[in-house]
Amino acid sequence: MISLLASLLISAEAATIPDINALTGFDTVACEGEGEARQLPRQKAIAQLLARYPIVVDVADFSGPQTPLAQRVANACPDDACPADGNSYARLNAAVAAVLDARENDQLRLSWTGDGPEPASRPERIAAFFDLSRPTYTLTCLAAAPLPPGMPVVAAAPEDKAPQTGLRAAISQWRIASTVSETEKDDYTKRDPARLTYTDNAADAAAVISAKGTIAAPAIVTWGDQSVATQGFGDIRPFTSYERISNINIANEVNNLDLGLRGHFRFARNDGKEAYIGGLTAAYETDDRLESALTRFEASLTLPVKTWLDASLPGLSSAGNDAQCVICQTTSMTLVTDYVDVSDPGAKAALINLPQYARAGFDAQWDVRLNRGPDKPSFGFNLQYNRRQDLSNQGATADRLISRAAYYPTPQSHYVFGLEYDKGKDLTSLTGIDRWMFTWGYRQ
Repeated sequence: MISLLASLLISAEAATIPDINALTGFDTVACEGEGEARQLPRQKAIAQLLARYPIVVDVADFSGPQTPLAQRVANACPDDACPADGNSYARLNAAVAAVLDARENDQLRLSWTGDGPEPASRPERIAAFFDLSRPTYTLTCLAAAPLPPGMPVVAAAPEDKAPQTGLRAAISQWRIASTVSETEKDDYTKRDPARLTYTDNAADAAAVISAKGTIAAPAIVTWGDQSVATQGFGDIRPFTSYERISNINIANEVNNLDLGLRGHFRFARNDGKEAYIGGLTAAYETDDRLESALTRFEASLTLPVKTWLDASLPGLSSAGNDAQCVICQTTSMTLVTDYVDVSDPGAKAALINLPQYARAGFDAQWDVRLNRGPDKPSFGFNLQYNRRQDLSNQGATADRLISRAAYYPTPQSHYVFGLEYDKGKDLTSLTGIDRWMFTWGYRQ
């Protein structure tokens, strides 16, 4: 560290010191990488700082026990402001402190990405900034990369389509997926689609059409900043869900119509690398003949499984981490508890002698995509397993396994086509399911 800093920027006499301007003084031409991964390497940021605030080395600095140069800078000032007429170490200390306080402007964002929590004291933070032997701070470049010299600037062509207005614009704000938890994903291409299916029911060989989907309205309440990964965030959305699997025997039908509210919460660590997603659902459930009546409440907590897997399996390419990945995988694990009060079972035969039940369980999902290019068809395999264990042994235990091979006309397509196998029990009406399906899906 001493040789790197001293060889580059040791000056024999004090130079004119410009005003401290924190992040604005960095030259972002030195940024490296592409897109969201574009960063200003910390060694280049240090070199730029030392060029503006050169260190004056006294001969006495070479006598006695040697202290690393970075430590001298870090210890040049206490936890309060440096004196305006301080020595060169103090001026550099004040400049780095200003960078650590600014954190973000329209060109750069400084974030702590080191192991463990960010140091609490000013000297420790400054020493960490200079410590190139380990990852500590990251400078992410927010502005687009400059064009090469002589490259003409081409104005963006006007869109062919007129902006959406009226009913079309209103509908575009609604989210459509298979379940209410899937509507919480901000990127619609990551959502499990709502779908219509042609069903071959393995239990009674009945060929029927079935439907499954959720429509979530725009949030009626929000708090926190969703765009900042290190901050908590939450919203509440009204939703309606519908699932029907027809059957010759009405007692073997799945016929659920839900109207409710869904609360969605994000709890993130200070560095934003891991986020726990909470959910609260309150819903009234009936059927499309309005003959049954159930009230249900659900609480869930989604664990940052993808972050843990990426950390434990080096080189694993996860969807969202690498937009150019060819084989992309995502995983999720959600812990769930629910309570259901059955006011009127209607035609839901399994609930006739079950006035209420409480359960605990989990939802697990694994999704693999094969991407061949932004405008080419892609393929996927999805596996979902849901388990609810009755806490009072009243017979409300249920599990459900869904596996699907899917075809996407393009990775960004709203439409999905697939072949599915669905086996187990419906999680609320406890109706048995065993079927193969050709599906047509839609996500928004």
